Amino acid sequence: MATRLDRLLLLLDTGSTPVIRKAAATQLGEVQKLHPHELPNLLARVHTFLKSDNWDTRIAGGQAIEAIANNVPMWDPPGVQVKAEAQDSSSVSSMESEQLEFSKFDIKRVLQHGEPLVGSSGAEYELPDEDLAGLDPKEKLMYQKKMVRKRLGLDIIPGLDVGMDKLFEDEDLLVKPEETRPQNLKKQSSFESAADAVAAEIAAISSSSKLSAREKNRAKRKAKLLAKQRSKDAGDNAMNDEDDAPSSKKRKTASVLVEQPADSDKIVVDNVTDVAATFEESGEWPFEAFSEELCQELFHQSWEVRHGAATGLREIIKVHGKGAGKAVDTLSQDLQNQNMKWMENMAVHLLCVLALDRFGDFVSDEVVAPVRETCAQTLGVVLKHMDVEDCKSVMTALLTLQDQIEWEVRHGGLLGIKYLLAVRQDLTTDLIPLALHPIMYALQDDDDDVRALAASALLPVIEAVVKLAPDKVQELLMILWDTLIELDDLTASTNSIMSLLAGMLACPSVNIDLLGAAGSLTELVPRLWPFLRHTIKSVRLAALRTLKTLLVGSASNKDSGVECTWLTPIMQDAFRHIFQRFILEPDLKILEFNYEVWCELLCKSSKNYLSASVVPFLNSWIGIMMLPPCVPIESSLLLQALHKPRNKLDKSQDKGARGRGQLVAEPTSEMIAGVPISMEQSERETAVLRARLAAAKCLGLLASYLSKYPGGMMPTPLDYLMQTLVFPLMSTSGTQRMCAALILEEWSLCHQGCQCPPNIIQQLNTMLSEQIVYDEIAVLNTRLQTDCQSLLIALRDKHIDAPAGSQPGCYTVDTATQLATTLFTELTKALPAAERKVLEAKRRHLIATVSQMQCEYNKLHIRVQCSIACTLIALKELPSKLNPVIRPVMDSIKKEEQTILQKRTAGSLACLLQLSMPRAPCPNPKIIKNICSFACCDPSVTPTVNLILSIDAEEAPPSPSVSGATPSFNNSTGLNVNDKGPVLHCDQYNGILTLVQQHKNAAAAVSKKGGRGKVSTSTIDNAAMANTESTNHEDNESSRVLSTQRRGAEFALIRLAKHFGESVPSSLPKLWETMVQPLGTMVSNKVLADEKIHINESDAQVLVNSLQVLELLTPHIEKTLLNKIVELLPNLLLCLQHPFCAVRHMSARCVGVLSTAATQQTLKTVIEDVIPLLASGDSVIKRQGAVESVNHVIEHMGINIVPYVVLLVVPVLGCMSDQCEDVRLLATHCFATLIRLMPLEAGIPDPPHMSAALIEQKQKERVFLEQLLDAKKLQSYTIPVPIKAELRKYQQDGVNWLAFLNKYKLHGILCDDMGLGKTLQSICIMAGNHHNQLQKFKETANPDCKPLPSIVICPPTLTGHWVYEVEKFVTKDYLKPLHYTGSPIERQRLRSKVKNHNLVVASYDIVRNDSDFFKSIRWNYCILDEGHIIKNGKTKLSKVIKQLQASHRLILSGTPIQNNVLELWSLFDFLMPGFLGTEKQFQARYGKPILQSRDAKSSSKEQEAGALAMEALHRQVLPFILRRLKEDVLQDLPPKIIQDYYCELSPIQVQLYEDFAKSQTKKGLSDSLSLVDGGQDKAKKGSTHIFQALQYLRKVCNHPLLVLTPQHPEYEKITEQIRDSKTSIRDIHHAAKLVALKQLLLDCGIGISTSSLSGDLASEPVVSQHRVLLFCQMKSMLDIVENDLLKCHLPSVTYLRLDGTTPAGSRQSIVHRFNDDPSIDVLLLTTHVGGLGLNLTGADTVIFVEHDWNPMKDLQAMDRAHRIGQKKVVSVYRLITKGTLEEKIMGLQKFKLTIANTVISQDNSSLQTMDTGQLLDLFSVEKQGNETKHEALRESEKSKVSLKSMLEDMGKLWDEDQYEAEYNLDNFIETLK
Repeated sequence: MATRLDRLLLLLDTGSTPVIRKAAATQLGEVQKLHPHELPNLLARVHTFLKSDNWDTRIAGGQAIEAIANNVPMWDPPGVQVKAEAQDSSSVSSMESEQLEFSKFDIKRVLQHGEPLVGSSGAEYELPDEDLAGLDPKEKLMYQKKMVRKRLGLDIIPGLDVGMDKLFEDEDLLVKPEETRPQNLKKQSSFESAADAVAAEIAAISSSSKLSAREKNRAKRKAKLLAKQRSKDAGDNAMNDEDDAPSSKKRKTASVLVEQPADSDKIVVDNVTDVAATFEESGEWPFEAFSEELCQELFHQSWEVRHGAATGLREIIKVHGKGAGKAVDTLSQDLQNQNMKWMENMAVHLLCVLALDRFGDFVSDEVVAPVRETCAQTLGVVLKHMDVEDCKSVMTALLTLQDQIEWEVRHGGLLGIKYLLAVRQDLTTDLIPLALHPIMYALQDDDDDVRALAASALLPVIEAVVKLAPDKVQELLMILWDTLIELDDLTASTNSIMSLLAGMLACPSVNIDLLGAAGSLTELVPRLWPFLRHTIKSVRLAALRTLKTLLVGSASNKDSGVECTWLTPIMQDAFRHIFQRFILEPDLKILEFNYEVWCELLCKSSKNYLSASVVPFLNSWIGIMMLPPCVPIESSLLLQALHKPRNKLDKSQDKGARGRGQLVAEPTSEMIAGVPISMEQSERETAVLRARLAAAKCLGLLASYLSKYPGGMMPTPLDYLMQTLVFPLMSTSGTQRMCAALILEEWSLCHQGCQCPPNIIQQLNTMLSEQIVYDEIAVLNTRLQTDCQSLLIALRDKHIDAPAGSQPGCYTVDTATQLATTLFTELTKALPAAERKVLEAKRRHLIATVSQMQCEYNKLHIRVQCSIACTLIALKELPSKLNPVIRPVMDSIKKEEQTILQKRTAGSLACLLQLSMPRAPCPNPKIIKNICSFACCDPSVTPTVNLILSIDAEEAPPSPSVSGATPSFNNSTGLNVNDKGPVLHCDQYNGILTLVQQHKNAAAAVSKKGGRGKVSTSTIDNAAMANTESTNHEDNESSRVLSTQRRGAEFALIRLAKHFGESVPSSLPKLWETMVQPLGTMVSNKVLADEKIHINESDAQVLVNSLQVLELLTPHIEKTLLNKIVELLPNLLLCLQHPFCAVRHMSARCVGVLSTAATQQTLKTVIEDVIPLLASGDSVIKRQGAVESVNHVIEHMGINIVPYVVLLVVPVLGCMSDQCEDVRLLATHCFATLIRLMPLEAGIPDPPHMSAALIEQKQKERVFLEQLLDAKKLQSYTIPVPIKAELRKYQQDGVNWLAFLNKYKLHGILCDDMGLGKTLQSICIMAGNHHNQLQKFKETANPDCKPLPSIVICPPTLTGHWVYEVEKFVTKDYLKPLHYTGSPIERQRLRSKVKNHNLVVASYDIVRNDSDFFKSIRWNYCILDEGHIIKNGKTKLSKVIKQLQASHRLILSGTPIQNNVLELWSLFDFLMPGFLGTEKQFQARYGKPILQSRDAKSSSKEQEAGALAMEALHRQVLPFILRRLKEDVLQDLPPKIIQDYYCELSPIQVQLYEDFAKSQTKKGLSDSLSLVDGGQDKAKKGSTHIFQALQYLRKVCNHPLLVLTPQHPEYEKITEQIRDSKTSIRDIHHAAKLVALKQLLLDCGIGISTSSLSGDLASEPVVSQHRVLLFCQMKSMLDIVENDLLKCHLPSVTYLRLDGTTPAGSRQSIVHRFNDDPSIDVLLLTTHVGGLGLNLTGADTVIFVEHDWNPMKDLQAMDRAHRIGQKKVVSVYRLITKGTLEEKIMGLQKFKLTIANTVISQDNSSLQTMDTGQLLDLFSVEKQGNETKHEALRESEKSKVSLKSMLEDMGKLWDEDQYEAEYNLDNFIETLK
């Protein structure tokens, strides 16, 4: 059965997306974290994937290596202090000879003699297996080293020969003895003396003079380990058997990935135990051997293997570079030197690959060399750790490569130089002088890819180049200009060279004027034209940037008036090319930059020639601008810039034809804004509009220049332009009219005081009152005429004479509407229904045409009329009657769908109001009144005072489970419970509108269509409306119209505020009055403090609207006016206490906005005046208003609230226990937001103007914050009652944390690891708190302090255990537990006893069944043990538990999140309802983004959103979760924890047990005993033996099935009972131990059922936190555990079994498998077999289902897990049935003494971190089914090997985008930080 680890590894190869593969890789890192000793095993398994022929698999392998490396501690050995000089010198000298060094290395030799590394799989280079088979391992080693040397061409270098011998050490090639010489292995397996073998090994080592001291030590350690292993394996042939059995399976994994002989790759999967042992005791860098193996693979003949090796090395060195090569037995002063030598050796190897690799892949005509690029990145990582001299040596070698004939070698050299310059920017002063000349030479290379690389190598250091080599700048610039001639749309280097040219010219110190001397710019600049239309955005931008830099000129020449002389000859072309960009450019950023270039062009052009250059093209430019979208622009109107023919020999011939033509082919048809026909209409409309506006703006600026500089032309250029514009102004095309008006408007804006010809102004005025059918809707108009005629003919066919209404073909929208409505109804009322049906269809068709035409006409008409009106405003030529101008402007603000046009109109409106101020009567007040009413028209933003809103809030807590006061759901709360579930309600007076809106928004975010949780708005009389589809459509349409209207008004008001500045009160008194007058008239009125009083609704609505305008404008008004608004804060405070809900809501929003605009004054008011309102017990309204305003302040200020967090958090915390549900929910929401910001508080200074009193208050509150965020700062809690146990340090820390939660009325989850004493810590805090309450009550007699009972709710198997633990640790004086259990009648009797006990222990089922009783009591503590049972908030159990009233709530759980994040919501909904929002809000904020990011098709944006949501969730819940793992608290723990786990016998077991006790020696019993123990000695058959009696009772305790044979006297009776209860004897509920065992395994995190959420990585954990050895005495009991429990109830558990029936030969292999594969959860053993001679350190938990009478046997079994090599604390659990002979025997003091040490009470540890990382991990493995499907697929693929498939497999590469992601230099540098 494939384990989860196997499936996880398989996902690296088969994951459908990079996201899944990355997740699998990350999970492998978690495996390493949980099982640190598994490193060599894990690396060996991941290694296979680094050699895959699939690109994605290799990248995933690299990610897995990175994740594993991140979880291995940094290697930094202290070194030794030995003074033996002889050893020192030998060690150092041999070290030097061991590594390759620059001093002895000559890259030219490698080039001369090394074999090129190409793309072949290299099988032809391998020696046949039979040739190798006969060789001795040492000979094989020598042969392989020789082969590598030969490939590198290093075999002929005398000085290097010794160095290469040491390059790969013996162990790298001897890892797999069973493959090299199977015969030898069998010989060793026989009883050969281990001592002899060791002696021989050591003798061989000692005699080897070539080995260094370090190698000798390593080899000695290895020999010892070998001896251990041999003695362990002696006489055990199991390894051979095991290797035979699963080898096919293991090989399958390898063969899936690498289709080549196993020997060639040395994939070691089977024999990993030795490697692990070597690692543990070797004393060398953990990655040493793995890195050396990868280093050898860098020279493999298969490019995939080379690429994988380089990827693996890159990730290892990135994380562990500082420790590489260091060994424990080195002198401490030599350690750094050793690290440097290792780096030097690695650098030399990488240089060799750069020199010899020849593999390249062509992607969109550009070469990508994956092996060379990845090696260059790895070299970059190595260079990060090297000193200056070594970096120079590397640079020298790279420059040698750059000088070679083969382009691939030059390419490799430049790649190295690129990463060297980028990574070591601190050494640019040393490196640039070396590299600059060769790179300049490379820029002129015949090979385009080499040129591209040379340019991209210079890009990051261009400023340094300009500074360090100013004399070379001129030459370098000319090289780049010359190269531009060589480039075209398809050349690879275009982007790099353009970017480099733009970057160089932009450097401040470059003197552009010098270019005139080297080569006239008149000739150079036209080389840029082709690149303005390049397909790559960055190339277009770089070309524009270059042009602008040249136009602006050098620093000395930036006077705007100076003309560029070089521009005049090419001016016409320049203008044409830049104008074309306005028309064709789809990118907004480039459009804006293009305008900057246009401005510079006009400024720097020769004014004498300007008119002559542009006038000939004005007509065609205006024509292009007016073209309809999707109509191709005629190519003759556009200036085509073709690339020049090549001068040099096209080097593409070197690389094979690359399909480049000499000239660019026929120009492609272009459309306005470059929009494709496939683009969505709304997007296309926006893009086209943007292009038209940009063109109008540039033509407007041009017109202002033409009017200033006519250039002696007659008629003047301006006259010509005006004549040109007359035609479109008079045309019937709406687009033409609009474009002409836009040009005129832009001209008047650019040229203040421009003189527009009177005829044009007259034409504009005429057009404002014209009604025409625009050409754009001609088609719709024709359809309208046809539909009208069609309907009339149909009526006549029915003999109805319809009056035509107008001439055929002359129907207007109005006449057509009349025909389809009133006329039609009148004429057809006499017709029968069937005949009317035919006519009805035609009528509907006509109505659809009418509405479509009306919609299109209105849209176009508003745009045309508005543009004309705006032009008249800009020209300041207003008519005497303003109405024709005002109407279109207001229509645009009200109805225009394009925001870009609404914003323009807002600007024009401000000018209109300014121009209208002197008029009498002045229209301004009326305009402002209308705009303010538009701004308040949208009820979703501006509430109406008579609102009634309700929203389904089924996620909100059903009743008050928060401490505070008794529940009261009258008018003081907004939560009503109806049949369908709770509903959040908000009406005219009650409720918090913000809360309802939060629910509404969350519901909308979770499901776009609304679904459940839809807000129902209703009128005062609650009239219900039919929710039909058409109503929905109408609602959507009307809300869209209102939203557009509000948006336009907002733009207009903001523009007015900015335009008039501080003169708003004098210039626009109506606006100022609307903002402040209603608020200013609010006087401190005692009436407001009273409950609901009668206030005029219309006055309240005026106030709401006024506050809406105030909220809108506050951020945009001048400082002086803002101060006047701040003076109104006391009035806003009164509004927060207003009886009307809408007024409170709006004033809270205004306080929020003011907190960002005037932070200091507003926050002072909030803290001094608003916060106290939160505690006003007399009025719910005050608390609602205050909490709503605090919520808005927090939302508006965001991160800026941090300095004030401390002052807000404690008061808000107090509100989390408010009587009013609304206040409680919103306060919890605020607290949840603040808690996420708390960690930032400490680092932020106090704001400068904060008062001393507030600063002092902050200091007090900060103590709370520090304790909440850092458990180390908690005050130590002294438990006031005696506890019969000594708490360990971390247990005391846990109690301190619980006491802190208690003090501040907070609630939390204690999810310590199993066996760390969660029960004990809970008992301590409960007992202490009960005692304190009692004392306080005795002292004060205050009813609030009256002691309350506590309740512990746990799984039924644990109720007895809890009672037992409480009685064990605390006397009954302090905690008196009542075990509330039994039948309903029994429980009825117990209820009367509750008042005599202060602790009730009950199971979840019983609490659910007796919910009314439990809800009627107010509890002190409510503790849920294994609280993740309530993870599903929808179950009845969860709902009941959340309705319990308790002052303190605590969840105990080892696994708070099992399947998905939503479970966390339910837990916190019990602890602190509202803390994570409602379920819908939680889904919207966290669940949805996290789930989407996990989706296979998720975009990078969604993945980022998921990661951010995860991070935010972590921050929010961390302070309330305390999680300590055993590993964290090891120093506090004994090596072994023994805990007794008590369980109650099932009714059937009780019956069997008691029957036996009563009937003691009946004859029938002795007979049945004899039969049950069938193998007993015959002599014993006749009499009852005491041992038999004990055996019988023991079996009863285990499982009734073990004694209930047909011969049993009670067989019939009990079988009948079971049948009546409709269960089976095999049901686990009949055996107490199986139920307890199931619970225990679940507590260990084993067998947790997978979620049905998703099938990839979402549900099950890869490796459980714990692994179990499960011991039974009898094989029959082991069968029951396996068949009845694991297979039926815990199918996801992976297990192995080892008992007497397992062949002796296979036992060791099972042990190996269990230890090596951490995803196997359980090993089932019998004490007899498992207790002897096995090493099972893979497990950390031992469970005894039954026990041996001899304690020594159990001790031996425990020690299988607890022995040398065990890195974790071992927990031992003994399942004991309570009240049976088992308890009595196990409780004997003798047993306790034998096993010694401790009990659960003291097993715990130090509070260092609150590690919820594990808890919140969302990813897990693909389901089993998928994996088998993949395997079957692979098998079938493997069988079809054809030439075609072989060819396809040769180059499985990824696509261009992925190359871009992997080889992005900025991303790479970022990873090194």
